[in-house]
Amino acid sequence: RAGAALRIAARRADAAERLAGELASLVAAGSPPPVAVPWEALAAEADAADAIVNGTSVGLHAEDLPLPLSVRAGQLVLDFVYGDTALARAAREAGARLVSGERVLVRQGALAFALWTGRAAPEALMASAIAAPGRPS
Repeated sequence: RAGAALRIAARRADAAERLAGELASLVAAGSPPPVAVPWEALAAEADAADAIVNGTSVGLHAEDLPLPLSVRAGQLVLDFVYGDTALARAAREAGARLVSGERVLVRQGALAFALWTGRAAPEALMASAIAAPGRPS
């Protein structure tokens, strides 16, 4: 609703097209509609983007090939996958602003805690607990 131009790539073209269609009703009036782009265009689209969001399972397993894109300084990278993924490493190395899967998890947990208890969540404590060495996986 902020007027962002959304480009959606998925390994399956039909999934990208379906998501673009579902998001079309949410864009602000006068904003461009979301556009599904071929997976093969991901690198060029990511290079031109201000923000990259990985909502795929790429990076979930150690043997996964990295996403076929590069990251540059100044971009925002949101990786929903937990752990030290190739995308997270690339974002840190490039000087991009990284929002990791763990950070998303902490924020989701904090919101759920507040909804269920009516109290503010100890978000800083939650973030430190998830970052603690030796934490259970």
